[in-house]
Amino acid sequence: MTSTNVLASPLKINNLEIKNRIILGPMAVLRPTEDGRPSDQTIAFLTRRARGGVGLIIVGGSVASEQAWNESPFSPNIRFDKDEFIPDLKRLTDAVHAHGTPLFAQLFPSFGRMGVPRNGNAISSASPKPVNMGAGSLPENLYIPGGRVTPLPKEATTGEIKELEAAVVAAAHRAKAAGFDGIEIGAHMCYFYSSFLSPLANQRTDEYGGSAENRARALRDAVAAVRAEVGPGYPVGIRMSVNDHMPGGQGPEGFAEVAAHIVKAGVDFISLSEGNYESMGENVTSISGNMLAHGEPQAFRKAVGSDVVLFLSSTPDPKQAAEAINAGHVDASMLARQMLADPDYAVKVFEGREREIVWCDHANSCLRRLIFNVPVACHKNPEMGGEDLGAKRSTLVQDAIVWATGNRALMTLADKLARMSQK
Repeated sequence: MTSTNVLASPLKINNLEIKNRIILGPMAVLRPTEDGRPSDQTIAFLTRRARGGVGLIIVGGSVASEQAWNESPFSPNIRFDKDEFIPDLKRLTDAVHAHGTPLFAQLFPSFGRMGVPRNGNAISSASPKPVNMGAGSLPENLYIPGGRVTPLPKEATTGEIKELEAAVVAAAHRAKAAGFDGIEIGAHMCYFYSSFLSPLANQRTDEYGGSAENRARALRDAVAAVRAEVGPGYPVGIRMSVNDHMPGGQGPEGFAEVAAHIVKAGVDFISLSEGNYESMGENVTSISGNMLAHGEPQAFRKAVGSDVVLFLSSTPDPKQAAEAINAGHVDASMLARQMLADPDYAVKVFEGREREIVWCDHANSCLRRLIFNVPVACHKNPEMGGEDLGAKRSTLVQDAIVWATGNRALMTLADKLARMSQK
């Protein structure tokens, strides 16, 4: 089969069939309202990618608890923690469903080691271990002089773990009520659930630490509770780290062993995530197929079997992605930054127009803006970030945005100018 035929073929995830195997991955680029509701821009961004042909959209930048809302390192987020947001979430799902594209909701109970303590509130994690973002582990064109060490989290108590589990269950109920077609629980990077999975971050000596089975317990219990809430036919999955890429860290076989315990609770799919905030150069890679070269999907396939659907990350080369699917290593290709640069990536692949694809150049101007907590734009796609305006930004204004990148005040001003120019 050609790469076009492989990627264009349908895929079953539990009782849901998606029309092809190119997935829009979750990103905190959706510009919700200040109080956490999907905005016109949120809907415009996602429907634009639905029109571009993706088979599934995973909605990120979203929180399952008030704790996560309060401690988020970027804001605002889309909120699943209150019933009052269900009608607004339903407006989002209705708009995307009109294009024949299903959506999954990515849920964060807490940001864990990456949380920001505010208003006297502490952040919690598996163990009191901060994140050390060293300058040597960063993606291309991203600089943090001297690195950065996050605030020290406290060790989460058993009661707190169970409270956050209950928040995820309630959020999953709201997502299903709002028309989302599936749930993804975030357990990657250095967020709350991910802090339990590796001995590098988990130094507990109770039932949540030590063995692979114990380190899987918090996430496994959350999956089981969500499964009991949403029923057997509804897609439930996790986004999970696959390799620490750190001295003394856990490799793919270790993470896969943990995953094998979690999937027994009712996991339909795993979104594979490379590295974490301490190894961001691997997570936000400039090399297509990096994950395949490290053998991580292969390790997970061996550990969890063929019944669990695996999403491959960071492989925009359609031939590489198709070969990985054909080999049985993964089942679908999930892309993020590439979908900012070209919302029509999927349809161009399916129609054999790969030469027309606007390729992400991995300059990471989008990531720099996210880190500064200003609206994300893409210098390869003047439309990105202003899809709700119905017209492309002028080249002059887009140049101003790129020029301002790296200075928070200038980036905010450039973004305002860009949006004003379209009114």
